[in-house]
Amino acid sequence: MTDLDVQWFKRCHAAGLVNDRLLEVGAAKVQGIPNLCEIAKGFGIQNVVGADIAPHDGVDVVFDFGMASRSFEEMWPAGTFSTVCIFNVLEHTFDPLTVLTNALSCVSKGGRLLVVTPSVWPIHSYPYDFNRLLPDWYLEFSRRNNLTLVDREFCWLSQFGIETIDLKTESSLPSYLSRGKVRRRSRYWISRISHKLLNTYGRSHWATHSAIGAAFVRE
Repeated sequence: MTDLDVQWFKRCHAAGLVNDRLLEVGAAKVQGIPNLCEIAKGFGIQNVVGADIAPHDGVDVVFDFGMASRSFEEMWPAGTFSTVCIFNVLEHTFDPLTVLTNALSCVSKGGRLLVVTPSVWPIHSYPYDFNRLLPDWYLEFSRRNNLTLVDREFCWLSQFGIETIDLKTESSLPSYLSRGKVRRRSRYWISRISHKLLNTYGRSHWATHSAIGAAFVRE
């Protein structure tokens, strides 16, 4: 979990999207870093459950959210949490749609589903790294499941900070050029040519790390 992930989670809490009866899917603590359950307790939220596919520090319940949805629904009570969080998990699943659909089934009516996934990121097997999701994927997931996507908290999390994705005009990943970081056009072209010649093109123009934060409300 990155600092930006935590900042976005805190931003969602400030917006009233993080409430008691919280489930974190993928709660295993990595290198001793606090998971979302611990951070939520810092907000005063005490009824938290951490779930993951295998026993580990920070995991209260061992459960496979990747199983077929019909089997999942038979084994896990539906609509039992007001907030369900799944951060940096879907890229490690072969079928992210099933995993997110199962997570959604845990959300109570009027509850929230908070998701973070990388969109541009180095391969990081844990133990596998299968995919990257983009804004349109989340828009379609929201449409197909009759969810409300909270526009203000639909964000890029990148080296440029946390920025709301403009649903009307956003057509590219965050870049220095699109974020106005290049003051002189000559500097941009000199840098671009230099990177091309040195076979390092893209490193200073496009965000080397960017993720998407999406907050859904189940009506």
